Amino acid sequence: MQPNENTMDQKILDKLQKLLALAGSDNEHEAELAMSKAEVLMREHNLSVADVALNGSGADVQSQKVHGLTVTYVKWEGSLGWTIARTFNGQGIRTPRGVDEGWYFIFVAGRTDLAIIVDLYERLRETVKRMTKQYMAQHKKGYPGRSLLQNSYRLGLLNTIIARLKQLKENTAPDDTQKNVYGLTGKELVVVKEKAVDQRVALLFPNMKMARTRSSRVLLSAYEQGKTDGHNVSLHQSVGGGKSDPAVIGHC
Repeated sequence: MQPNENTMDQKILDKLQKLLALAGSDNEHEAELAMSKAEVLMREHNLSVADVALNGSGADVQSQKVHGLTVTYVKWEGSLGWTIARTFNGQGIRTPRGVDEGWYFIFVAGRTDLAIIVDLYERLRETVKRMTKQYMAQHKKGYPGRSLLQNSYRLGLLNTIIARLKQLKENTAPDDTQKNVYGLTGKELVVVKEKAVDQRVALLFPNMKMARTRSSRVLLSAYEQGKTDGHNVSLHQSVGGGKSDPAVIGHC
């Protein structure tokens, strides 16, 4: 890395943390205002190109392992991790099912992005787990298909959370018009970062395979309630890495 890399001050990260926390408020007006301010802050301080050399010579890319909540891989957790990683210009690579220590993600991203990705993933999956448990406790009777009910509600939650993350990524896309002192735009610097991430992934997982996506049956009432409740999930981040079987891209 060159000494003129983009960096984000910890105070800015702290401020971003507070705004993203308010973005999960039950007060719709307050939530929209906070998210709007968070997006402006991310653009002003070039979060999308953090840890990239201004001259495009490279990026500070790191990796970190995060174990799944269960020994056996579960689809919803994988989808959440993959989407969070992509939102912040990284990748989430998961291990195959059935490894002795349980499945896990290897997140690969720029140094600043990685801290945000891991924090969001660990906290949001706990939130999804807790909210699903609360929903199931309120629907103990009248639903013979408990597993279908649970999966439907959880899928609805994820649908909304993922949609909000995708919107956040779109709204904070780097400037493609202004150039820095080296004649590079923000979008061009993001390409440098993504290329560095791809190279790191290829080095770590030379035998990586893509996973297939399968559709899921849902109970409409539970699914719709999950989608509604997903708007109340905070996207706040509280930030203050041998030889094995082929890994799999986490979107599955």
